[in-house]
Amino acid sequence: MNKMGFVVAAVVIMSPLTLAVAKNVQAVNEQIKATKSNQPEQSVQRTFTSLINAVEQNNYTQFISLGNAAFKEGITRQTFTQVSRQLAPRIKKGYSAVFLGNLNQQGYQVYLWKLTFFDGGDDVLARLILKDGKIGGFWLN
Repeated sequence: MNKMGFVVAAVVIMSPLTLAVAKNVQAVNEQIKATKSNQPEQSVQRTFTSLINAVEQNNYTQFISLGNAAFKEGITRQTFTQVSRQLAPRIKKGYSAVFLGNLNQQGYQVYLWKLTFFDGGDDVLARLILKDGKIGGFWLN
């Protein structure tokens, strides 16, 4: 993934295809929850938790600390703060994070979680991208 656009986004974009696929994803999610071995490595889970905590606490320094150079360049304090302001109140009310799986894409490891918030609002798909132990991207859609 050459110079990927690394952006934290709290925008949900729904297309007819997304809606059609969503029904199938729900069934798959139920199967995944039943698979106990489907968990990320502890270091990956710690990285994910650190990022979510940084968003909750509006801690930009913590958020970019484990990122590669492109990640650090691509995430501005202003963008981070906007996302944190939107999601921090929801995170503070409580959420559950279900690990969905991981992908190997162009030398990067992509990890996916479903975030369900206790406020009853929309779920969020979290996507963490790692390479050589460094964060190359983190999206919240």
